[in-house]
Amino acid sequence: MKRSIFIWSLLASTSSAWTPHPKPRSSLREKRLRENTFDPLRLSDASAAKSPNAVRPAAVVLASALPLIATPSVASAATAFAPNAPGAALAAYGHYIALIGMLGCIMVERLTIKPNMNDAEEDAIAAADIGLGIFGVLISYTGYLRAVEFEKGFAFYSHEPLFWIKVAFVGVFGASSFFNTVIIIQRALAKREGKLQPMGEKLSKRMIQICNAELTAIAIIPLTATFMARGVGYSEDIPWQAEAALAALIFGGLSFKYVKEALTFEENPTLLESSE
Repeated sequence: MKRSIFIWSLLASTSSAWTPHPKPRSSLREKRLRENTFDPLRLSDASAAKSPNAVRPAAVVLASALPLIATPSVASAATAFAPNAPGAALAAYGHYIALIGMLGCIMVERLTIKPNMNDAEEDAIAAADIGLGIFGVLISYTGYLRAVEFEKGFAFYSHEPLFWIKVAFVGVFGASSFFNTVIIIQRALAKREGKLQPMGEKLSKRMIQICNAELTAIAIIPLTATFMARGVGYSEDIPWQAEAALAALIFGGLSFKYVKEALTFEENPTLLESSE
């Protein structure tokens, strides 16, 4: 008797397990709501369905962001303290374009200069040097505007030692470029008069060295600018007049050195003396 009762109860439990049961209305309703509701952030989850009055953190964040998106005055608050933002943007753009242009001109000189260049190659380095001068004027002018008229202003940059280190590197760059410029001008004038001599190996190596120095300076100057703009090393203890005078002294001394070297450069003085 007990055995038969056990068998019947086992069969009843098995049949009830395999019998399909209707889903609760709440789950069906929840599924329809999810299907018919636009919810890209998936804010309606199971926990919210169980407690409809609960406040979801994601919904609070989204709701608090709506006034910021819908209010134009708040959207423009980021530029409220940027004086003449269009002018500052154009000055920055011109500064970057000038830097890229200078890099391109130096690379043309670096890859073209070699002993015994032909007329086309002589013209190429002359055109590249003219472009370098134009971009140099542009980067100086836009740099002045960014340091004085825009960005943080000269009151900040004047007390930033890295700013004057950057100016000193710019002076080294400009002074070293005078060597190649003077040589290229001399060769262009000699070519016009029909007295151009082939470039020797010694002069070509020296001009390539100058190009390498210019490329190194272009790599260092933006690095100092990034630290400078973030106030690294800012100090009001050092008088900025002394730092400016030191940068000007470096530029003036090196300019005299490189111009004199270019004007007095001799290709092979030992060979000339032996031939005489």
